[in-house]
Amino acid sequence: MASSKKPLSNKVSASASKKTKPLSLLDLVDKAFVSLLESHKKIKSVTAALSGGVDSVVLLHILHQLQKTHHFTLKASHVHHGLSKNADKWVKFCEKLCTKLSVPLDVHYIKLPQKKSLGIEGEARRLRYEKLLKSKTDLVVLAHHEDDQAETFLLQLIRGAGVKGLSSMAHFDDSRRLWRPLLNTSRTDIESYAKKHQLKWIEDESNQNIDFDRNFIRSKVLPILKNRFSHIIKVISRSASHLAEAQNLLDDLAKLDLKNSLKSCNYKHKLQVKTLDKLSNSRAKNVLRYWLEINNQLMPSKDLLDELLRQVLTAKKDATIKIQLSKDFEIRRYKDEVYIFKKNLKGQKNYEIIWQGESKILLPNGTQLNFKKVKGSGINFKFLDHQKLKIRNRQGGEFFKPDSKRPTKKIKQLLQESDLPPWEREFLPLIFVGDELACVPNFGIDQKYQAGPQMTCLEVNLTQSK
Repeated sequence: MASSKKPLSNKVSASASKKTKPLSLLDLVDKAFVSLLESHKKIKSVTAALSGGVDSVVLLHILHQLQKTHHFTLKASHVHHGLSKNADKWVKFCEKLCTKLSVPLDVHYIKLPQKKSLGIEGEARRLRYEKLLKSKTDLVVLAHHEDDQAETFLLQLIRGAGVKGLSSMAHFDDSRRLWRPLLNTSRTDIESYAKKHQLKWIEDESNQNIDFDRNFIRSKVLPILKNRFSHIIKVISRSASHLAEAQNLLDDLAKLDLKNSLKSCNYKHKLQVKTLDKLSNSRAKNVLRYWLEINNQLMPSKDLLDELLRQVLTAKKDATIKIQLSKDFEIRRYKDEVYIFKKNLKGQKNYEIIWQGESKILLPNGTQLNFKKVKGSGINFKFLDHQKLKIRNRQGGEFFKPDSKRPTKKIKQLLQESDLPPWEREFLPLIFVGDELACVPNFGIDQKYQAGPQMTCLEVNLTQSK
């Protein structure tokens, strides 16, 4: 008997067609932003990196529209490198565009150093990121796209990069507040959006200079690959994503290996040698890479990493180890712990500074004092009502009593008995309440100035300046 029900094939077909309809570029970025807000709810201000090129112009145009529905404050940031004769014209273009959209614009003028250890491209990129990351904003948004990702992957491949480098650029970098919403979008789709919305943009003439490796890959290498393998851009992008997942696993492994082994100090983190000694060579190097990364260090070469591991593990306990990591930083070992040390600390000179309530004070030797109101640990605030807090360097002969059960001793003797590395002792400032020594940062509080658990105190610690 024939069914009286109407066939569903048309409805199913129509529904499937509706589901597969591709989202517009605006809708894709909107969807990605909503997803980002689910895990980062406090995004109230957004800064768009604006070069004036088609990618950044499209990005700003999209963010300007999203601002209306998501109610964040939006500003743009442009970096003037001074490398092109047209650099001033690009500033004017960006100013005109931002005025039209009623978007505030920050223009940063930078001068590249004469000695460019990273090359012109590298130094310009480093300084650009430096300016962007100093922006007072919840999120920095970059216009990197799928083609940029492929270029970055090939550049890293040529340089012999490992998993981290071949991961290329991340969609979202939590530690640096960087977001790349166009990373899965092709250059062709971006240009189509710009033409559809009748947007104007500038062309950087240096993009045609194949003396730069990235430009050579873009104009010479990728066209050949695309001619042979039509989907090569998407394939490379997918490989970069796979490697990013692999890197996440390696980072998770490093965290497991480091569990209970990293100790915070004024050098951010010190690494215990015994942690490395228990691991295989590969896992020990993975830990070192991760440790260097969380301390904001550039990844060293394979040879340097091998040498670093060898010296750290084989040195005698009392041996002095100094390994140059970069122009400004070196690795040092003291007893059974490894430190990253900033080399450009200035020589110790006599100074005296009156604390005026600042949260930070940069000392003449290049270190930094940080002040914070807390409960129960630090200098008892009651002593600061009628007396000034003074900061000065060690001059010799100072006495200190951090423990009521121990006798008063000279600072020099107490520091020698402590686990503080010699180079840290050298630059320790002293904190006086009136004319009495109250605190030695990162070491202790004189028992007279210590407070009970619920008392308001001033916590003081010493760090390396950034």
